[in-house]
Amino acid sequence: MKEQLDLLLQYLYGVWHRRRWIIITAWVICPLGWVAVTFMPNQYTSDARVYADTKTILQPLLRGIAIDNDPSQELRLMVKTLLSRKNLETIARYTDADVKTETQDEYEDLLENLKKKIKINSAGKENLFKISYSGGDPKYVKDVVQAALDVFVENAVGQKKDDTEQANEFIESQLADYEKRLIMAEANLAEFKRANAGYMPGSEGGYFNMAEALKRNLETTRLELKEARSRLASAREQLNREIVELRRQGKNNRTEYDDRIDILQARLDALLFRFTEKHPDVRETRRQIEELQVLKRDAIAVGGNVNNDSVVLQEMKLIVSEMENQVASLVVREEGLVSKIVFIEDKLSNLPAVEAELTHMMRNYDVTKSQYNLLLSRRESAMISQNIGASSDQISFRIVDPPLLPREPSGPMRPLFLTVVLILSLGAGIFLAFMVSQIWPVVISPMQLFKHTKVPVFGVVSATEISGLKQVKRKQLKRYAVLCGLLLVTFIGFMAINTSPSIHEMILEAKEAL
Repeated sequence: MKEQLDLLLQYLYGVWHRRRWIIITAWVICPLGWVAVTFMPNQYTSDARVYADTKTILQPLLRGIAIDNDPSQELRLMVKTLLSRKNLETIARYTDADVKTETQDEYEDLLENLKKKIKINSAGKENLFKISYSGGDPKYVKDVVQAALDVFVENAVGQKKDDTEQANEFIESQLADYEKRLIMAEANLAEFKRANAGYMPGSEGGYFNMAEALKRNLETTRLELKEARSRLASAREQLNREIVELRRQGKNNRTEYDDRIDILQARLDALLFRFTEKHPDVRETRRQIEELQVLKRDAIAVGGNVNNDSVVLQEMKLIVSEMENQVASLVVREEGLVSKIVFIEDKLSNLPAVEAELTHMMRNYDVTKSQYNLLLSRRESAMISQNIGASSDQISFRIVDPPLLPREPSGPMRPLFLTVVLILSLGAGIFLAFMVSQIWPVVISPMQLFKHTKVPVFGVVSATEISGLKQVKRKQLKRYAVLCGLLLVTFIGFMAINTSPSIHEMILEAKEAL
């Protein structure tokens, strides 16, 4: 630690011993720097504060009716895009700065200068913004801030109008496209249903219903055919018995009631095949047969008989013929129903494919229709939003502080720059003195002398008045103090000039006159 402290003292003494380089460097750098700072052109700053109100009473009232948008997000986007090239060109046009440029490079430099120096920042509160600009011409500075403020406010209305128009154009084009697709889908669906009417779910003439109805009719027809064949067999048997009975008994024992009894008996046999004894028709037929038999007995008792054998047989044969025709008709009906059922079942094999195609077409139709209805509702919402934008602004601006013509320069910060020049010159001088002390080192202690010469040091001789060394050192110190004082006075003078606007303005005017 002691060695490090000794080394530090050695460096400090070397710098102090070469201190004339510090004052020389300061006197060379400071006047030049201070003059340059003094002659720096004045900078003027103008600013404006604007408040953007994004809360309107229409927002909660129209929620869900008009298109929901976030005015705060739009406002943040406008702040970020204020310094876009389009807006910068508009600002340059508003201030007539573009007409002063002669070449494209000058125009690009103008836009770059506006982009660098126009500042828009939050003023501390929500949606309160500060727009500022600095330059050498007070009027131009104010005009730039006013132009930037106008562009910022106009962008809110223009951007919303452009967005609304673009949204309406896009929705209208999509709506026309989906309308064509919907009409085509409806036409294709109608044609498909017409071509496959029997396959449609829920249709009255569907193949499923037709097949079920044909099967029921076939079952009924087969039952009727079975009944008709049974009646036919019974009638034929009755006819054969009657023929045998006539042949056995002969024709002399028949009366006029026998034929009617035979007919009723055949009817009774047919009724008993279908109904029970308690059926009214069965009872009525038996009653008629019994009455005829009573009449027959009475006729036989009085000795009356009528030869009607040919009429009875003919009637019974007629009945058998009718029953045969009925059986033949039922057979034809059965065959027709069977062929129809085969045809329907063949059609039913194609039903899954038809239903799959119908499902696909209905799905596409439903999607197209839902999108079309959604676009219709969106168009209505867009029209309401457009009407809202035409009647009221979702973002309203209030100019809190308008831009003013600056009366006093806002920069540059000459006192600070003067101080910086002084500090930098002193730092440069100290660095130069240190380097010189390292190139031509000075011995300040016996230990340092011993290290350099390797010769033992037995004593130290101090400077005396008689030698004159102290007088020389005092004179050097006085000259150094005077030079430092003059430097300080010069610094104070430049500081006074640069802090007095009137004096500084006179100096700048004199410079321009020269």
